[in-house]
Amino acid sequence: MSDVDPTKDSRFRLFRAAAYGVYILIVAIFSLWIIVNVTGSVAAMTPEKLPPAEPDQVLSFRECLDATQALWTELETTRETLVRNAPARSVDQEWLRFRTAWLQRLRERESRCAIKSRERAELRTVFQRLEEVQDLYTIHAVQYAGEVGGAVEALQGAFDSARRNSAAGRLPSE
Repeated sequence: MSDVDPTKDSRFRLFRAAAYGVYILIVAIFSLWIIVNVTGSVAAMTPEKLPPAEPDQVLSFRECLDATQALWTELETTRETLVRNAPARSVDQEWLRFRTAWLQRLRERESRCAIKSRERAELRTVFQRLEEVQDLYTIHAVQYAGEVGGAVEALQGAFDSARRNSAAGRLPSE
């Protein structure tokens, strides 16, 4: 007589149901925890759009254009500085700190520039493109820190080693 397959033994049906239930509950709680934390993190890093400013606080078209140009210059300068001077593996964290403050300034300018008005459609496009470039730079910073950064640091280490050996009068072929 063959043994009964324990996976089909009716005596363990209640236990199996309870184990599956506990497993599904733990996975659901863990997934919900991840979703809440990611959502909170993204919300903390992305300031909300502000309501339009009062009519007496609206900047002129030229002032708005100059303000967006200044934001663009700051964005580009910071990106270049981080890539050239910051430790490659920390570029993403440094960029995200900068990004949050920069986005807050962008939101303030948007609010004061009345970009929703028909007469300022071109200005609205400038703001949209500026934010799009910022998003791409964020992706670049994360990729640089995670993928390229290690190779860049290794290359810089090789340069330093070669310079030390050359300065000491030792050449690898000697």
